[in-house]
This record gives sequence, structure tokens and C-alpha cells, in this order.
Amino acid sequence: FDGEYDHVIMDHNEDLDMTGMTHLELSAWIHPYGLESNQFILMKGDYGWGMYLQGDHLAFSSEYSLSRHPVSNGTVEADMWTHVQVNVVVGEGYTFHINGEDAGVVLDDEAAIPMGDFGSNDCFESGDACDELFVARMGAGCDCSHFEGALDNITVRAGSSEADMNLRLHLDFPEGEGDETWDSTEVYMASIEGADWMMPDGSIVAQAVELFIGEGYELESASEGDILLFFVEIEEYTRELYWYSYSLKFGEGEEMTEYTVYAQSNEVPDEWNHDTASYGEWGFLYDAWSWPEVGVMWFTMVLDSDIDELSIELDADMADPPPTLDDMTELKESIPVTNQEVNGNSYNNGDVNMNFYYVNVTEPLADLRVRTYDGQGNVNIGISYYSPPEPTMWWEEPGGFDEGQPGKNGGSEAVLEAWSTGPGNEEEVHLFELEPGLYYITAYSFRNAREFTIVADFVYPPENVDPEDAIILTPGVEYGLLSGYEGLAQYFKVEVPQGTERLVVDLNDGAGEASLYMRLDQAPTSTTYDHHSTAEGADDRIAFNDPTPGWWYILLTSSSAFTGVNIVAEFADRYVWDYDGTPLELYNDEPLDGISVSKGAEIFFYALLDEPGNVFSIETSGGSGDIMLTIEGTQYEMEFTEGGGRPGPGFGLEVSSEAFDMTSGKGGTNHKMTVDSPMNGRIDITMTGMSDAEEISVVARWDETQLPIEPIEPEEGDEPDSVETCTEAATAMFEETDLDDDGLLSASELGRADLPTEDAKSLDTNKDGTVEYREALQYACTCDIELESVFYEFADGGDDVSLLALESHPWVNDYDFDLININEDDEIDGDELDLLMVVCETTYDAYDGDGDGVPDEKDAFPDDPTETKDSDGDGVGDNADIVASVSNDIIYASAGALLLVLAGLLLGFLRNTRNQREQEDVWSDEDRINQVMFGDASSNQYEKEPLDFESVVSSGALETNTGATIEPESSTPPASPSMLFDEDAPHPDLMGMMLDGIETVEYPTGSGMIWVRSSPDLPWQPKA
Repeated sequence: FDGEYDHVIMDHNEDLDMTGMTHLELSAWIHPYGLESNQFILMKGDYGWGMYLQGDHLAFSSEYSLSRHPVSNGTVEADMWTHVQVNVVVGEGYTFHINGEDAGVVLDDEAAIPMGDFGSNDCFESGDACDELFVARMGAGCDCSHFEGALDNITVRAGSSEADMNLRLHLDFPEGEGDETWDSTEVYMASIEGADWMMPDGSIVAQAVELFIGEGYELESASEGDILLFFVEIEEYTRELYWYSYSLKFGEGEEMTEYTVYAQSNEVPDEWNHDTASYGEWGFLYDAWSWPEVGVMWFTMVLDSDIDELSIELDADMADPPPTLDDMTELKESIPVTNQEVNGNSYNNGDVNMNFYYVNVTEPLADLRVRTYDGQGNVNIGISYYSPPEPTMWWEEPGGFDEGQPGKNGGSEAVLEAWSTGPGNEEEVHLFELEPGLYYITAYSFRNAREFTIVADFVYPPENVDPEDAIILTPGVEYGLLSGYEGLAQYFKVEVPQGTERLVVDLNDGAGEASLYMRLDQAPTSTTYDHHSTAEGADDRIAFNDPTPGWWYILLTSSSAFTGVNIVAEFADRYVWDYDGTPLELYNDEPLDGISVSKGAEIFFYALLDEPGNVFSIETSGGSGDIMLTIEGTQYEMEFTEGGGRPGPGFGLEVSSEAFDMTSGKGGTNHKMTVDSPMNGRIDITMTGMSDAEEISVVARWDETQLPIEPIEPEEGDEPDSVETCTEAATAMFEETDLDDDGLLSASELGRADLPTEDAKSLDTNKDGTVEYREALQYACTCDIELESVFYEFADGGDDVSLLALESHPWVNDYDFDLININEDDEIDGDELDLLMVVCETTYDAYDGDGDGVPDEKDAFPDDPTETKDSDGDGVGDNADIVASVSNDIIYASAGALLLVLAGLLLGFLRNTRNQREQEDVWSDEDRINQVMFGDASSNQYEKEPLDFESVVSSGALETNTGATIEPESSTPPASPSMLFDEDAPHPDLMGMMLDGIETVEYPTGSGMIWVRSSPDLPWQPKA
């Protein structure tokens, strides 16, 4: 409104008559451009009831004299939207509110609601009734005090008491064009005099331009920030409306043309209130609306850049008016109609033969299902709300149920048509959340279909839509069939007894999209739950170990629709996810379920894209806990060259690629990450446990681009010359995991090693609760583990490994790679590896260090493969020992004693050869020696007797190999060996090995007779 002339006027009607009313409420949204003088928002008749701005205060028109009008204490501000409200109670006073806050109370026992029949001179002289309602100016008595600014949502409520107040008038100006506006009841019309339509942000809407189906419109130019308004008349039976707009007027170096189009039926749309929003880039925009509402469809275009030469075209697909019901077959609820035929005698439209059916729905339905089956040929079916659907002939029928079909009132845009076009006669279509009315079905064939049956099934709204009406599920017993749609909640519950190891709630057999939420003892919501699954499809599943005993409530809902679903709750044995650290391949649109990951652990996945795509996405859902996703790969970027960036002469396209990595949030298990323009090749995904998480589902999806993007050839990585052996890998793992360096891996240390539970259990072979180094070594060098680890180290992400690399590796087990090289290509691939892992035999023994077949604990020489025993305990193996049963110390001592004896004999011989003179000279001395050593009875001649070596040895006369002495003869006969120790026992000088703290020896060697003693000073005793 311009503040000088612009206003709106509405003729009097009974709802504007306040006779007998004691309560009145006036309110509006106002956007004044200035706050000078008086600016009327509305006034009834000739100085009747009304509301206006008196400067920056709000005032109520209570009588002829403006000076006596009640005024608010609070104020409004210019150039901003403000909500103002006045309440009048006759005989009590006036209450003002600004933006919902109290803005003053004026008590007046003469408070009144003037009728607007003052009788001013202008009205008297003109003879006019002067009873109209005026908006944005003073009433009929004075064409003055115009409002300058914007007005919206003007409301009038009145009643004979506060309790019975009701709406009398609401103007929200929905039209957006023209010189008429209607109230919210569409009963009362008001005329617009000079005012401009505008957007809620205050920008003026350009004059609306009518578009016509099949005709183009050319916009020469417009500037950034401009708002353009268009509309089109939608005729009955419009099946599809199409919008095309494009601008080719931009060249190299110019900014690309961008704009947004908001659309809405029968009301002008804007950024805040619209049915759909479409975005044009590079000047191009396409959108389509299925079964748009009959009437006017409005389009508001907001320019995000300057634009030149914009072309707009609308097109429509029109359905034929329905045949009469007499020409159709009615389908009754669940009553099959058999022996149906579609052939040349059927209704014909070009090359298509068609039969028509209808269903009369007399009460609301959750799901209307129509299906065909049996017979021969190929029949297709479609269902719609307005008229019998007809195929488009371009093979572009709307998607089937698996793509989701919200019902008539579901979603932001109602889907009122569905198709099923599979091979054969097994077809099925659905419409959801239906109101009573006629629904039409077309069965058609491009050839013939014979003897098929068609039937319509009704699914009524469920009764378990409130938690208190939850259906009790019997464990292990399916409940169904169930249908649902967006906004519909269905509740179930199951009682879990004490000691239940695992609870599973499963959906199956259905189609569409469903979601599950669970909560203990209380009804869950989509935002408050203990467990949930929102995976795509209708086969959601929730499963977890150790459920708390009690009643578990289940919420089944959908973000679109589902049908044919069965639900079952059952108890199961405890489930443990097993992961060995090998990356798992994800296939397109094939979910992987039941994943568990502990805090700090990682699970690796990958996807292989054969061709460049438009979009790659990875999604996780369900279960419990917190996880984080990381994805790495390569994406491409397009760059237009020459030609101004549009198809045509000189058009060119350059493609570059670069690596990307992305990380998700860290809370919960519901994550979805999307990558635009993924290049072909491998995309790696890592799932990290931020807390212990379980029962997670993961699914990857991708497509192939139709753009002329050449796939990149995978780079052939250089095969490493060598990789870690299993012993090196086991040693590194053990040293890294053994945090306290005690030589043992405890349960807590194993938990940090990110080993699958079963593998961790397999390590502990002696079941003592800890893992020793040799146990870890034995596991790592088991033949299948060794093969797999070494293969993937050599492959380094590839699919095969050269035979040369494998044969040159220092294996600890024996493998015949030629045996499994089936295709003789000198490369071993994954399938060939799997075969070898099945037939391989573990020959490595971590408990036999020298590989001689004797465990180290029984091997006297664990590092020497040529020796295993030391029977006499002298430190020399039996194979190298001179006499295996006699200690080398004794042999060396005996040899030393013998040497001394021989030396003595030699000395004696030399003495006998001395000349007689020397003997005589020394005789007296020898005689004295003989007397001392041998007594008086000794002969004068010293004679040497032969030495009994065996007696010397057995009697212990030789004490050491360096200090052996010969005992003098004694009058007491020497003790026999049998008197000193058992004649079968080892000699006390024979040394044994220390086993379990006791000296032990096998004697005689190889006899199996074991002797023990607790001290070297004691004789040997047979082992008990």
C-alpha cells in the first residue's frame, strides 16, 4: 500500500455485523514503512470499529473523536514485520498486544464496539450505505489516513462472551495476482484498489504472467534478486504437468545462470510456503507434477543471478475421461474375477489393448492392493484416482512399489497413480491412505493376455496406532500381513523372560520401506528409543544380546509406504560377530547385517566400481552404540572447454580426477555419506568403534554415469620384493600387544589387539587365560593363516600375486603352488588361494624350534636339529658323545690317571737302567725310603706291580683328571662296587639334566630306565 490511495474494500456481510457482540478481537501482521501520523489498518463503515497506528502506538477506533481513542503503551518499529492485536470487552476496557506481549490495558466502563453507522456528511449527502469494511485506510466517512507498507493475515473474531468467540473474517491474500482477494472461507470477496502484490520479505511481486500448455514464453532479461510470477490453468484429467526452462545466453568467463522456482496449487508460493522447490543451474531446469490439482498452479521464480533470454515451456499429459461405469468391471473386496482376457476385442488405443475396472471405496483404507495372477501371456496393470490410467507409450510409467508410493495425502506431493509392468501375469499395485471414492484400474497388453485373475484386497487402518493398544507378539510366531505409510504408527510388544540370551525382531516378506524402533517398558518414538533399524527396504531387523527382562515395545512406521510385511519376535542363542581383519567387499545395494565392533577397533570394507558413476553412497543403520565411517577413493571433475559450456559447435569436456577422503559423525550408528562423481576403481570404507557397537547393517549403492567419462585404468602397483614372514609378524604383534613386557598376553591386552573373539580364543591353546609367545607364533604360522597373510601383503590391494614372488618367500610350511595354478598363468589369484588354504597342511611347530620332531620341552638341544638327548648330562649330545652313558668328565679323569700311571712306569724303567754304581750310591737312601713307605718287611728291591685300571676307576680312587692319586695298600680289603651302590645304578659321577628341579638321567642309554636324585652328593635312585 502506497499510503496515498491504495486500499482494499469488502462489502458488508452478516459476519461483519457486531450487533449484540460484547467481545471483539482484531489482529494483523503489519510492515509499516514509516511511523508518521495516523495509519489505519482497517475500519468498518462510517467511523465504526477498527485498528490503526497512531504514530508508533497501536490504537482502537472506539468513537468519532480520534483524540478519545484508547492507545497502547507499547510501540511498533518501522520496516519490520510486527504482529498487533486489540481485544475489546464492552463496558470493561481495551487490551493491546504487540508480538504476543502485553502492550497496555485501558480500563473504560464505557468501552464500546461502534457499528460504523455514524452518518458523516459525505455518506449523508451521497446516500451510500457506507457499511463496507475498509483495509489500509480510514472508513467511509473519510478517504484519508492511508497505510503505507504491507499487511497480511488480517483477522476478526467476535462473540457474545469470551467462551463463544468465533472467527468472522480472515484475509491472508493467497492469490498473488489480480484485483480481487477472497477470505479464507472463499465466501467473501474484497476488491483491491491500487495495491501491489508482494512477497513476505517485502519485495514486490512482478505482474503475474499466464503460461499456456504447449506454448513457449520468452523472458528477455531480468536481474539478480528479481521475483517473477507465473501461473497456468490446470484442466481436469491432467495426468502429468512438465516444466522446461533454459537460457543459453552465457559465455566463457560469465557466471552461470541460477534461479529457483517454487510451485503451489491455487496459492502463490514463496520461499516459506510452497509444495515443491526446483533449482536451475547453468540456465537449465526440469520438473514434473503428477495429477496436479485442478485450478490454477502458481510458480514463483527467484533469480539468483542476472539472466538473459530465458525460455519457459509447459507441457502436459492428459488422461482420457473415464468410460462410464457400465463399461467397466467392478472389483469387490477380496473377490477374484477369473478368466479375464486382454486382446484385439478389448478397448484399443493404438497398439495397446486394455480392460477397465473400478473399486468403490466406501471407508478409509490404509492400503488398496490390486493384483493379477495365473493365465498366459503378458498383462500389465495401472491404478489411479481420477480416471483409468493409460500407458504413455514411451515406457515411462511411474516407478513401481519398490520405489515407494505414499498415499493420496502422504508426502509433500500426493501419488495417485501406480503401475506394475513385469513379465508374465504376476502384477501388483498399491495406493495408500485412501479416502472414500472411486479408484480405477487398467489391465493392458501390447499383445495378448488370457485366463488371468484379478482381485482387489483392502487393508483397513490398524487398531494398534496407540501404545496402549499395542499387539502382543508370541515369540516365534509371525504376525501379519501389515501395510503402512508415512505418518502411520503401529505398536507391538513382547515379554522377554529372565535368562534370554538374545532378542530378535524381524520384518520379512514385504515390499516398500519400513522402520523399527524398540524401547523397554515404554513406547518408543522415532527420536526416543533403545534400539532401532532404519535400513532401506521393508526387511528391517533388530537383534541384540542380553535383553533386559520385561516388556519391550515395538514401533513400526515408514517414511513412505510398505505392504505385505510380517513381523516376528523370537529368542535366540547369543551371537558374536567374527572378523579376522580381512577387508570385506560390499556389493551394490546388498546389505551386510549383524556387524559388531568394539571400542577403538576397526572393520574394513571396500567396493569395486567398474565404471564412473553419478553418485556413490555408504549407509549404516540399526543396532546400538557409536561408530564413525571413513571412506577413501577417487572422484572426477568435469571442465567445459571452448563452446561457452553448452552443447554445440566447439563443445568440449575435460575430465580430471583426484583422491578424496570423508569422515562421518561419531554419534550413533545411523550414518549416510554420499560422494558425487565417483571414478571407477576401489573405494575403501573403514568403520571405527567409538564405543562398543553391535548389530549394525551397512549397504553401499552406486550407479553408472551416462556422461562421456572414460574409465581410468587401475595402476599396476609394484609387487613388493619381500614381505614379513609369519614369525616376524607374530613377533611384532606380540611385542606391540605385550604392554607390560611380562612375556604373556592378558585378556585385556588381547582386547586391544583388535583380534576377532574366536581368534583370540584360538591363541590360548593351553586354556590358562593368557597367551604365551609360542602360542601366538603357532597361530600366526598355521598354514591357512600364513598363506592368507602373505598373499594379501604381496597383493597390496590387487587380485593376484606372481608365482615367482610366492615361491621365493621363506615359508615355514610346505606348499605346492604349481598344484593350484590351474590356469598356468604364473599368477595365483584369490580362488586359487582359497583352494590351497583348504588342502594345505601345517607342518610348522612353534614348540619344536629346531624342527627335529622333538618338542623343545623334551629336546636337550632345542636349537640343534642333530641332537635331542644328553643321557650322561655332560652337555654333549648323545650323537657326538664318546660314551653316551658315561660323563666325559669321568672319561677325561680316567685318561688323566692312566697317563700318570704310564708316566710312573716309564720313570721306573729308566731307574732300572741306571748303572750299578748309582744304585749302590743311593741304596742307603732307598732303603730308608722303603722303610718309611713299606715298613721293615719290605724287600730291599723296589718292585712295581701291575695297575688294575678297572678297580681304580670303580673304587673312586681317581678323584680328578688332574690330581689323581694312588691309595697305599691297606690291610683291609677294598670294598667291592656292589657294597658302595646298586650295581645297576649309574655311577654317582654321572651327571644328569635338571627337569622340574630334579636332576634326571636315562641309564643305560635307550633303556627307558629313568634315575633321579635331589643333590649331586647323593647316589642315583630309580624314578618312582
